[in-house]
Amino acid sequence: MVRVRSLLLAVVAAGCGARTGLRVPHADAGLDVRDVVDVPEGMDRPDVRDVADVFDASDVVDVRDVPDVPEVCIPVDDRCSAREACGNGLDDDCNGSVDEGCPCAPGAVQPCFAGPPGRRDVGACRDGTQRCLGTGVWNACAGGIAPRPDICDGQDDSCTGCLRDTGCPIRCPGPGDARVPDGHPFGDYALHGAQFFGGRAQSWRWTVQGGPCDQLVATQSFTLTGADQRDAVFHPSLSGDYTVTLTVTPVGEAPLSCTFLVHIAGPGLRVELCWDRSNDVDVDLYLHRPGSNAPWWPSLGAAEPTDDSVCSWANCEAVIRGQADGGVATPRADWGYASSPLSACQDGPHGAEWRALGFCGNPRLDIDNNLTKARGTPENANVDAPREGETFRVMAHNFGGQATHPVVNIYCGGRLYGTYGAAPDLVPGFEAPGGFGRGAMWRVVDVTTHVNAAGETVGCDLRELHAPGATSGYDVSIDDVRF
Repeated sequence: MVRVRSLLLAVVAAGCGARTGLRVPHADAGLDVRDVVDVPEGMDRPDVRDVADVFDASDVVDVRDVPDVPEVCIPVDDRCSAREACGNGLDDDCNGSVDEGCPCAPGAVQPCFAGPPGRRDVGACRDGTQRCLGTGVWNACAGGIAPRPDICDGQDDSCTGCLRDTGCPIRCPGPGDARVPDGHPFGDYALHGAQFFGGRAQSWRWTVQGGPCDQLVATQSFTLTGADQRDAVFHPSLSGDYTVTLTVTPVGEAPLSCTFLVHIAGPGLRVELCWDRSNDVDVDLYLHRPGSNAPWWPSLGAAEPTDDSVCSWANCEAVIRGQADGGVATPRADWGYASSPLSACQDGPHGAEWRALGFCGNPRLDIDNNLTKARGTPENANVDAPREGETFRVMAHNFGGQATHPVVNIYCGGRLYGTYGAAPDLVPGFEAPGGFGRGAMWRVVDVTTHVNAAGETVGCDLRELHAPGATSGYDVSIDDVRF
């Protein structure tokens, strides 16, 4: 082919020379001038194009297209390290454990990934969380979505970066999918089956696995309606990642399934309290105002503050009880923040009362589980818009005095930062037979919030509290109202 092209170029050069100043000898020299002129005519320009056709330029372009083949996929790098790198929430040495042997602060929570490090956030894979135990070591990574064998669901389940089941009729969501937006506590979350499977189905089935309180103390933090319908609704009362599974059976075919996470989050600082006997034991959540170290209440037996130094059932709900009864009441907690919009609380258990006020309290208690108006319901305290560097103290009070095991979860900017009191680190001595309004007080943790220039809470620092003079263990007191 190269020789043909060289010959062609030589012929073209000769022709061009005859037309652009080549000196032609006199006719007497015996040269046929017409023949000389005929030389360029003999180039046969159509044939020149035919020679070019031999190269088939379009075929040359096809060669460049060869690498662009969907089936050709380079999997992620699964190489492991010789040792664990602490603090990254990864199984660096691929031994099946995350950050094993790494020191941590008891109660702290970090994101973690239970799979080869290179597959984190690839395909369907999502982080779970792990908690630092009272011994100062991390427990196993729980929740999230780890690599698994690929199935027909339209996802890269093995999280290698290679999607193999492109023809599957069910299209499951992965991380960041617009079909699975974040939700908020107490809001109805719609699940639309047709978004994932558009064919004819003979049955639908939805299941939901709850967040930290469901897993730790067996208190279901959500309701699910329409579980056997194409469209379902689940209603979460707490923050966290809820694991949702859809199983659909196409007409005349085997079942197909999707498993994905729905993130439920509130803004700012959110403190959530749950306990294993929430149906028959009254436990109350308290949040102390930053910059104050006043006692939780003025005297034993009162069980409520007399000013706004503390946010609790007495002064942070939608309706202040003493005011509603026409008596003397503790003033509504006012810590100098602007009120929150109704969207922050109108879906909660006291939504109607907040709508009547026209705003959401900030700080705010969504509901008090006092076994009369609420039973089996976790409690939560909210500061929707804290300031940078403010420190809040968290306390749980056993109002009735019977033995129970409380768990406190700390969320900052929608992310879980700490879990205290979860098994195996149960809170001991959280009871007192002294009668109502006395009992045990558990001072849990100091939370320092971090806020960016836009006013968004972006994180927090936690300092677990210990009894005065102690460097470990829970700070639980009986009949002692000290800060």
